[in-house]
Formats: sequence, structure tokens, C-alpha cells
Amino acid sequence: MKRILVGMFLQMVYTVFCLAESNIGVLQASHTGYSGADDVYQLWGWNILRYYYYLYRHLFVDYPWVVRVAYGVILVSCLGFAVIFCIMGVHVYIRRRNAKRKAWIKDRYFDKLKAIVHEEVENLSTEEISRRMEYKPRKWKTWEMRLWSEVLVELSLYTNVQNPNLTNIQRVMKLIGFTDYVERQLILGKRKDKVALMQAVRLTNMQLPDSIVASLVNDKDIRLRKATRLYYMCTNKEEPYMFLEESSIQNTAFSIWDKMELHEIFRKIREGGRPVPLFVPLLQKTEATSKVVFFMHEIAYWGTDQEVKYLFSYFDSPNFLCRNAAFACMGIRRFDEAEEVMLGLFYKQTEILRRSILNALLAIGSGIRVHFFADVYENSVSNYTKRTALRCLWLYNDEGRNIFLRLKVKASSENQILFEHVENPIINNESL
Repeated sequence: MKRILVGMFLQMVYTVFCLAESNIGVLQASHTGYSGADDVYQLWGWNILRYYYYLYRHLFVDYPWVVRVAYGVILVSCLGFAVIFCIMGVHVYIRRRNAKRKAWIKDRYFDKLKAIVHEEVENLSTEEISRRMEYKPRKWKTWEMRLWSEVLVELSLYTNVQNPNLTNIQRVMKLIGFTDYVERQLILGKRKDKVALMQAVRLTNMQLPDSIVASLVNDKDIRLRKATRLYYMCTNKEEPYMFLEESSIQNTAFSIWDKMELHEIFRKIREGGRPVPLFVPLLQKTEATSKVVFFMHEIAYWGTDQEVKYLFSYFDSPNFLCRNAAFACMGIRRFDEAEEVMLGLFYKQTEILRRSILNALLAIGSGIRVHFFADVYENSVSNYTKRTALRCLWLYNDEGRNIFLRLKVKASSENQILFEHVENPIINNESL
């Protein structure tokens, strides 16, 4: 890459030199040029720029405008490439500098930080942490603090909300000045930097002053507002889900990233022994199908059994996406109480929904639905549904696999391909 850039730069210089050389007749001496107005100047310093200006203005005055425009385009292109070349060089330098500094930080401190995270002693003093890190006080630059944020986010992989040493890691942030840097940037920094910092703060379990959080939870920038409210849910103990329950949630779009963040937050809250939000009221006030499906899946992962039973009401929903999600949730939760209900509704469903029920029964794995799977295979009109039933037999238990092999012996040549699909581990996929 470096050789290519150098070659392009030399080619640009050569082009400019050739253009200047072709018009060298304007010079009357080796070091003297004329502007065309009887003014003599030396070709050094800023006079070089003036020389090229007069060269373009006077030398081509008798040429057609096409030639002058072409020369101008070439010259501007060369200058533009020179600027781009410089910018690329700066970016390469910055990236290499950052990579080198980050590697230095990790080599010097990362293993020691992990030891502090796994330390059994809670509330280590700042002096003790400094001694264990062998840390020498220094003033880190802004770009170095951004690298520290990456290192601390990576360190968060070794922490969780149940770990008592969160206090210790928060004191590490205070020791290196990261806490002060974050607070200053959240007050005075650019809005896009604030969004990234709020995400880093949440991932590192850092504690922010309430005054800063209060000033950002209703910020006009929707991304910053979302990031701050997610942090609020993770840290507030009085009423953490206040913003989820307000009416504006109906008009707020949830991107895939937002859903991933919420799911991760609910997991951390659950692992920390705190209650997750009440999902049923959220379902009742939400109209957008995508958000309804999302909250249904969250019930399957984190909700109570009563909330999972509430999803039975979606088994006959006129919205087939919600109905399909309800069946899938029973499989995610492995909720065996739903088996009889789904079996009673099986023959009222479309082929796609039948396959969802079959996959849910396979996930629940009660061990008593082998003959139901065989019956579905023999009576289904869709080859996709037949293949799903065979897959359930193959993966269900030993009895199901034996029935699968007996059905294969009796199967017609047309249906043999379905058995081969199921037996082949490469293509045995429920999504096919």
C-alpha cells in the first residue's frame, strides 16, 4: 500500500513538472520569471505559486478555452490528490499510533486489572490499587483516554453485576482519570461522542452523577436520549423502567441494535438479582407488530410463568406474525404446559404455523409426542411440513429415530429425498 501511494505521488509530481517544463520558455533566466507585466521575481518561496498563477493566466491566453480548462482540471486534480495523500498519511499515522499505544496499555495494565477484578477483597483503597497496578500518576491525553475506554470495555467481559469488585474497577477509572474525562466530555463534548461514551459507561458499569444523567435523559438527539435511558435502567433502583412505560414508547422506533441492547440489559438485570420489567403492560400498550414480537420473546427469556401463559391469548391472534411468535416463545421457554393447547390448535393453523408448532414441541422435548410427529408426516400436504416432522422425529429421542427409520423403509422414491435431507448434517436445518 505504501509503495502504491508513493508511486502515485511521484507520478503526480512528474505530471506537474512536465506541464511546467513544456512552458519553460517564459523564463528569461535560470532563476528569474516574468509575470507578463514587466515585473521580475525570484522563483523561491511563495513566488512559486505566483509563477504558476501567471503561467496559467498569461501563457495560455491565446489558447482555446478547452485547453485552458483541461490544464486547470489537471492542476486542480493534482493538488486535490496531494491533499488526499496527506490526509491518508495522517490517518495511517493515527491508526498506527493508537494501535501501538493500546497494545502498550494492555501489556502494562490489563493482566493486573483482571487480577483486581477477580480479587476477593472488596473496596480496595486507591493506594492499594495503584500499588498493584504499578501505576505512576500521569495526565493522559484525550486520544489516550479513548483507548482506555476500549480497554475498559474489553475488561468488562471479566466482570458482571454480581461481582463485588465493581467498586474496585470504578476506583481504577477514578485513578487513571477516566471518570473525570467522561464527565467532562458528557458536558462539553460533541453529541456523537456523547453517544459512544454513554454506551461505554453502561458496558463498564461506571457510575455517573445524577445531575449529568438528568440533563441527558430528555436530550433532543434521539440516539443520545436512548443511550442515556438504557443506562438509567441499568443503574436506577427506585423506578428503573419509567421510560419504558411512558406513552411515547409507542412512537419510538426500535432498530435491531436497540433490541439487542435491551435484551442484553435485561440479561444483566436478571443476573444481578433485580426484577425485569412487567412485559404484559408493555405488550398491551404497544401497537407496532415488530415491538410486540420483541416483547413476546423477552417474556420467553425473562418473564414469569404467568406472563408466559398470557401469550396463550396470541395463539388465535388475527395477526399471524404475533401468532407465530407466540408458538416460537413456547419453544424458547420450553414451556410444557403449552403442549396440549398447541396440539388442540394445530389443525387450525397454516402450514407455516404448523411448522412453528412442531419446532416448539421439539424444543420442549417432553418425549411423548413421537406418534404425533409421525402422524403429521403421513397426513401433511406440504413437503416442507413433512420434512419438519421428520426432523423432529430424528432429533426427538431414540424412539423417534427408530420410527424415522421405519418410515424411511416404507417411503416412496419421491419422499426419500426428505429423509436424506434430515439425515445429512449439512442441510438438516429448520430454516430450510
